[in-house]
Amino acid sequence: MNLKTSYELKKESFANYEDLTLTYIFFEKEDINNIEIKFETFREVEFRKCRLNNVTFSDTFLGKVKFQNCELNNVTFTGTSLSKVVFDNCKLISASFFEANLNDVNFIESLIEYSKIENSKMENSFFDDVKLMENIHRHNKYENTKFYKCNLNRENFIDTTFKKCDLKTSHFEDTKINIDDLITSKLSILNLLEIVSSKGIIIEE
Repeated sequence: MNLKTSYELKKESFANYEDLTLTYIFFEKEDINNIEIKFETFREVEFRKCRLNNVTFSDTFLGKVKFQNCELNNVTFTGTSLSKVVFDNCKLISASFFEANLNDVNFIESLIEYSKIENSKMENSFFDDVKLMENIHRHNKYENTKFYKCNLNRENFIDTTFKKCDLKTSHFEDTKINIDDLITSKLSILNLLEIVSSKGIIIEE
């Protein structure tokens, strides 16, 4: 997704902001640590080559926000709405999305590892060449979301439904998922074989 901004973004320092209702700015090569961002709005904001550690976005709105070449460690999105948000070439390690709404969110050539997505809804989103490893997905609804050439390694999907999603170009390795939760979604024969084999079923010709 190429996010077109309404105005040219201005470079700022995150430490200079007390009121975190942010618009039309970008941050570059910053370390943002141990902060809770609550009841705020980020609109048309970019983070470039930043490291976010122990940051909580709580009841916050992110619209047209881009994380480019960023590291997000122990970053939590709680009760937060993400609309037209891009994570491009990012690492999300031990991140958490809890009771979050993700609409038109793109994950591009990124790594998501040891993270949790719980009681959340994701719509019209796109995972492009993403590596997902040992994440827990619990009580979620994924709708009209495409997983393109992704690797799902030891993912654990618990009571998570996929409605009209496209996973046919992705690979499942030791992934726990309920076939019934994939009804109406697109899969390949290889997908089915990978899912079935993870359940200990041996298919012979």
